[in-house]
Parts: sequence; structure tokens; C-alpha cells
Amino acid sequence: MHRRSSVRDAGRRPSPALPPVPPYDIQATHSVVSIEGDPSRPSGRMVFLDGHESSYVDLADPTHLEFSYVRRIGDVIDLIRPPRQPLDVLHVGGGGFTLPRYVAATRPRSRQVVYEYDGELVRVAREHLGLAAQPGMRVRVGDARARLAERPDASADVVVGDAFSGVVVPAHLATVEFAHEVRRVLRPDGIYLLNVIDCPPLRVSRAEAATLLAAFGHVALVAERDLLRERDAGNVVFLASDAPLPLAEVRRAAARGAFPDDVLDRAAVTTFAGSAVVATDATTERWARLAPPPDLPVPLHGE
Repeated sequence: MHRRSSVRDAGRRPSPALPPVPPYDIQATHSVVSIEGDPSRPSGRMVFLDGHESSYVDLADPTHLEFSYVRRIGDVIDLIRPPRQPLDVLHVGGGGFTLPRYVAATRPRSRQVVYEYDGELVRVAREHLGLAAQPGMRVRVGDARARLAERPDASADVVVGDAFSGVVVPAHLATVEFAHEVRRVLRPDGIYLLNVIDCPPLRVSRAEAATLLAAFGHVALVAERDLLRERDAGNVVFLASDAPLPLAEVRRAAARGAFPDDVLDRAAVTTFAGSAVVATDATTERWARLAPPPDLPVPLHGE
């Protein structure tokens, strides 16, 4: 089971304006969506895709990040600019739209684009998960790589990679060529934040570490210690940039809470990658063979 980032709040009362939990599954274009309420947080909604925990959304409080790894991504977004300063953010994967709502709430006037492959998931988010039309946020349905190719150079402060096919990042969104495309659209001090799911022997995350090291000057990762010791499955959050990363601040943030995470700098990530082979467009069939078992009990993504 995945880790949650904060103390539960059982004393909150739901707003009468909150949409009810749908008592049925919803067939999206590429998956079956189930939504469950949170008994200890009336405004909380857990989203499942094909039975996998996918996202957690607080309808009343967009600043609440339930999953620990989503909190880590939020920590980095909080650190890269002074508080409430707007950002240009691209989200590769929409899911429950947790992080786009978080950025909109914590950094008003930010400009965000969300690339979501499944248009029906967008409809579900609008009808059941509190996604409302708002200035500065655009949702684009389609393949994220094709959409990203339309972006101008140096036009984003942050790119968040949180798209999955089952429990693995789609191969064409995991290659060094795609990483170079992300680098192209990032500003010189911009950051790529990539969520990867893995289990021992950590073949996916080691290959992605090698791939990002080949594309960016500065790379780090944040993960639970038991995962890095190959004792557990879970989420690995990569940070990649051509500018120095705020690792001291990230370490302080990652040490907070009941489940502190480890932070590896570029040297440690290089050691972690070991002899892993860089993923390329010409070798995508290898990527599929690295995929963890499809029934891993970890969240697919948190957005």
C-alpha cells in the first residue's frame, strides 16, 4: 500500500456544494474509473483506474496532497520560485488533476497546460473531481509527446511527468529523445519532475536514471529508503535540470512527516543507475520488458 503524506483530519464537514461520490464505475476511453469517498476526510476522493489507486483529490482543499510522493513534487514546485509567484507549468498526464489544482491555488496567475491522453478522464474530473474552468489552465487532449513538440523553446518553468500505461511510463515518454524535448521547452533554470513506479530490482528507475543523466546536467531523485534498498515497491520522483537543484531545501522538506524520504544527488544517482542502459526511441521494446508487475499496490499517478 502507498504512503500518505499527512495526518488524517476526521473533523471536517463536507460542503453541500461538493459533488456526490458516483455509485457506479465509469467507462473512460482507455480505462474503467472508480471513485470512492474517504471516511476520514469527507471532501476526499480516491480515484481508481482499472482497479489501481491512481489519484487522491480533496474537493474542498486543493492544497491538500495526500500521497507522499505527490507532496514531494509539490515541495519542489514550492521551492523553485518565491511563494505565490506565478509559474509556467506543463503537466504530462492529467489523472485527477491534483497538481494542476494545487499550483492554481498556491501560485495564482500561473499558466498551466495539461496534456491528457484520455478525453473521458477530463470529463470525469470536471463532473466528479472538482476540476473547474479557470484562467491560466488549459487542458489539451492527445499524445503528450506530439503536443510537447508544438511548444516553443524555453517556454516552461516546470514540466511534470506523471503519465502511465498500466504501472509503467509509456515507452515514448521515457526515452532520451523525449528528455531532450523536455529540456528544449524548459527555461535555463527550469525543472523536469518525473514520477516512476518500480519494485526490486528497480530496473525501471535505474534505466530512467541513466536516461536523465544523459540528457541533463543536474539530476536527483527522491524515494523511500526501503525502496532504494530494494525492500519495497513504490514511487521514485526524479528531478532534472540544466541548473543546480535546491537539494538542501528538498532534503529538509523530504525529512518532514511520518515517512521521511531519501534524496540522492547526481553522484549518488549515477551510482544508483550503475550499468543500466539509456532508453532510446530505437529500443522501446526493451522498456516494456523492464515493467514491474501490473498488480503492484502503489498509486499509478497523483495528478
